[in-house]
Amino acid sequence: MLIETFPRGQRHYLVCYPFEGRLAHQTLGMLLTRRLERAGAAPLGFVANEYALAVWGLNDMGAMIANGRLDLKDLFDEDMLGDDLDAWLAESNLMKRSFRVCAIISGLIERRHPGQEKSGRQMTASSDLIYDVLRQHEPDHVLLKAAFADAATGLIDLRRLGEFLKRIGGRIRHSAVSRVSPLAVPVMLDIGRESVPGDAGDTLLRETAEELVAEALGEGALGEETQSPGGEHAASQT
Repeated sequence: MLIETFPRGQRHYLVCYPFEGRLAHQTLGMLLTRRLERAGAAPLGFVANEYALAVWGLNDMGAMIANGRLDLKDLFDEDMLGDDLDAWLAESNLMKRSFRVCAIISGLIERRHPGQEKSGRQMTASSDLIYDVLRQHEPDHVLLKAAFADAATGLIDLRRLGEFLKRIGGRIRHSAVSRVSPLAVPVMLDIGRESVPGDAGDTLLRETAEELVAEALGEGALGEETQSPGGEHAASQT
């Protein structure tokens, strides 16, 4: 797997190309940023598309790889699907959403009572409370197992991610480049992208694309004061 690192504006980027699909890349992004945080890279966010994943942060991840502070083999080790995955799922709302669906299907939570219907907020509060109690007192409950199985197949593509991590063991190539590469342009365009109605949004997107392409080709590269697309406020896509 190819990994590229480069600076842009006041941020440093790490872009990898797993070619495993958006769902697996989003899961990888969540787990990868946890590890980068522990390594001191100060990640700010990530974005994924069908073939690539881009992470941006405050510290120079390329330099960290070069001086040995960041080991790519350890960073992409299969063990991230162990404790890291459990901790991420426990902190995220993804498992609670999955559990809510399982609880409704099983009849543990009823949508309707005679003469009334529960609001979405009531449904959420009820399922979240049950989820927290079961995790604490009965972590092997069948509904928790069902929720995890649903999340692993339909929400995070755990099987595909596990096969990918196993396949790339010892087969990672790092390339430190001075600016955004042509291969990284499409995923960089996804940073901070929002749906804006009208011609203005199309014009802004076209201008951003033209800037990135020109920079990747070395034509009028942007200066140090240029802000990265979406800046520090750009949220990761989930």
